[in-house]
Amino acid sequence: MPRYDLAAMARRANPGMRRRSIVLRDIAPPAVLATNLYRAVYNPVVEAWAASVERIVDAYARTLSELTTDAPADVKAEIDGAAEQINRLILLLTPQIREWALSVEKWQRGKWRGAVLSATGVDLETMLGPADARASLETTIEWNTSLIKDVSDVTRQKIGNAVFDGLRNRTPARDVAKTISDSVGMSRKRSTRIASDQLNKLTSSLAEERRREAGIETWIWRHSRKAHPRANHVARDGNEYTDATAPQDMPGQLPHCGCRSQAVVKLD
Repeated sequence: MPRYDLAAMARRANPGMRRRSIVLRDIAPPAVLATNLYRAVYNPVVEAWAASVERIVDAYARTLSELTTDAPADVKAEIDGAAEQINRLILLLTPQIREWALSVEKWQRGKWRGAVLSATGVDLETMLGPADARASLETTIEWNTSLIKDVSDVTRQKIGNAVFDGLRNRTPARDVAKTISDSVGMSRKRSTRIASDQLNKLTSSLAEERRREAGIETWIWRHSRKAHPRANHVARDGNEYTDATAPQDMPGQLPHCGCRSQAVVKLD
């Protein structure tokens, strides 16, 4: 149920208005918000694995030279020890995730208020707050906690594969070190993509919540203009939808979709 009727408020604020609809300003999140998430949450995990590379490679080199029955256990213990430290780090990152999510909500709330005010003359300052977006915020926090752990687990698996494949094949330590470093680099790149995607998903969810709480059912699909877009998303650019006629995949929902919904206030 809507919390307020923005169309009715706009009509009262503009008694002489003859327009049948008002398109609110498109709200596109800045990339710096994704960078903030990466730096605060994902980068510490990636850097922790990067810091463990030298110790793991040293253990690998000793194992390769000794070739004893117990030696592989030594390098495994080094990997497991690094993973345990990083798991403890992940537990400490939840407050940073929450802080980031709240900062995005505050940014989006301000942009929504400004878009409404400039288009309709209605100021929603006293009607908006973070509590209205609690579901989106909690989902984002839980989701990112899971994603951070997955980034760490995948990095650990790749490092383990490099080490034990290296032992089987008697691969020189310098080559294994390069493979491990490349694996950490891949995790870093993946983390930046995840952070960008999480920003798109949160802002899309917040936009949907703000629109619905204002009683707005109509919106326009805005394409992200990314380099490798989905063809059907490009085709939807500029199309007007209602909640009843919307495609199954809403803007920003699919992996790495940066499309947005632009609210349309119907006055008739």
